[in-house]
Amino acid sequence: MTRPLTLTLYGLLVLGVPLLGLAYALAYSLGVAGPLATGPTLTYWQRLPTETSLLTSLGFSLYIALATLSVATGVALWLVLSRQDMLRQRPFPTLLYVPLLFPSLVVGFYLFQLLSGAGWASRLTTTLGLTHRPDQFPELVQDGAGLGIILAQMVLAFPFFTLLFQALYADARLDDLRNLTRTLGASPGQFNRRVAAPILLRRAAPTLVLYGVAVLGAYDVPLLLGRNYPQMLSVYITTRLQRFDLADLPMGYLIGFLLTLLLMALIYQTTRWTQRHAL
Repeated sequence: MTRPLTLTLYGLLVLGVPLLGLAYALAYSLGVAGPLATGPTLTYWQRLPTETSLLTSLGFSLYIALATLSVATGVALWLVLSRQDMLRQRPFPTLLYVPLLFPSLVVGFYLFQLLSGAGWASRLTTTLGLTHRPDQFPELVQDGAGLGIILAQMVLAFPFFTLLFQALYADARLDDLRNLTRTLGASPGQFNRRVAAPILLRRAAPTLVLYGVAVLGAYDVPLLLGRNYPQMLSVYITTRLQRFDLADLPMGYLIGFLLTLLLMALIYQTTRWTQRHAL
């Protein structure tokens, strides 16, 4: 296979298929595609500001993504900057790969069995006399605050971030910088806050944003560990697309189209910013 043909097929796969999907979603939202097509119309676009549940879903999804990234990034930075000896001693480096072997659905199902009202943790606390009944166990899954979703995503994220930061730590030769700043009188805390953390975060920024986008669009974990309200965007859109009422389909395609454009713009701007401020 010649190189031009390979590049053409790759371009069709990476750009052509997604762009065709976006074009179909746009046509569906404008009333020119789908079983309800009656000709060009802006009816569904005009109804978009009245979708109050969409704003709730968007805010909830952003909260889940930001909370997951903040906690997972904080844990990973703490391990890399404060526990280098532990990260270099087996079996801990190997154990970091274990959560990455499991699909997100498996992690979500495990946490549901562990932390639900009738799960293992609630039964254990009842057996130990810490609670009188299993239903007195705190709501950690299918709760309004999304704690179960955040916990599941964090379990999957922080090992990956730790391995990423550890590789960047070695590539940036931060051990040498640490020794240099120490001879200049800087404390370990000052080095971590003012030198190491900014370097690691800036170099890892594109990956962190992409992971945040993945969390924002996650489906299986929010479906299993979340409530019917509020819903994350992926569950909200899928629910609109799977209803028996065909009148909900154009709005579902419209929301999916706008969300995809928003995420593509976010990734593009973040990539440009990191390239412009690369170390």
